Amino acid sequence: MKLHTFVLAAVLAMAGSTPAAHAQTAGVPQSEVDAIVLKFQAAYADTFDRRDAKGMAALLTEDATLQNEWGDVARGRANIEAILTRLMATLPAGETLEDTPLASRAIATDVIVSQGTSQRITPNAAPAQMLFTRVLVRQGGQWRLAATQIARPSAMPKPGSQPK
Repeated sequence: MKLHTFVLAAVLAMAGSTPAAHAQTAGVPQSEVDAIVLKFQAAYADTFDRRDAKGMAALLTEDATLQNEWGDVARGRANIEAILTRLMATLPAGETLEDTPLASRAIATDVIVSQGTSQRITPNAAPAQMLFTRVLVRQGGQWRLAATQIARPSAMPKPGSQPK
């Protein structure tokens, strides 16, 4: 299955599901999924905070994809590393990254889809809030990022209560 088809299937599998439905999916206990996601997010944020584009790229699969908030898609670890190097050179001093998982689910023994919020925190400025979806895969015993999508929250007012 091609990666983009797989990512689409993973995102569709997450759509419409509730956090309670995530437990014990694919035979992986939810507590284990949560621990994997938190460990990955800590490593990801650490490389960002240290402006370590090479270290962040090492967390990716060789054929990873990244879609930014403007819809551009970058493919491949080397290409994404070059983009990260340029981005990190322009970051304000002291800016850090803080990720908060909202829903994570194992869709296969070696595949986890995680959705959450991300904030870039700059001293003396309002945090820049973003949303993310990440697809983690286990390769050679290591969890790596195979695909990620970053989005800005909608400027549209949130509708009232939604029917269930």
